[in-house]
Amino acid sequence: MEKRLTGILGEKLVCKWYTDHKYRLLAVNYKIRQGEIDVIAQNKNTVVFVEVKTRKSDRFSSAKEAVTFAKQQRIKAAASRFLAANNMEDMFVRFDVAEVYHPENNPVINIIENAFE
Repeated sequence: MEKRLTGILGEKLVCKWYTDHKYRLLAVNYKIRQGEIDVIAQNKNTVVFVEVKTRKSDRFSSAKEAVTFAKQQRIKAAASRFLAANNMEDMFVRFDVAEVYHPENNPVINIIENAFE
């Protein structure tokens, strides 16, 4: 499966995971000049910014290892802009990393809550 299609499938699986767990999706692939956020979801008074990492396997490294400090900084900048643009600065914020392995068949989804601050 092409790399981009693998990523899209992973994002869809993660969106379903969050909605199945009573989160409301606010945005998918939110992009601004400062960065991009794969999934933005809300549960009660918490807004969750999710970085999705999809891999065909975990043989070489875990997906979360791809979320570098620089990537975290870009996600935080985009999150700040999203909150301000949507008048949500008073909400609690959480940054999750969603690892998706084997997306084509028998997917394994690992949600790492509060992966970074």
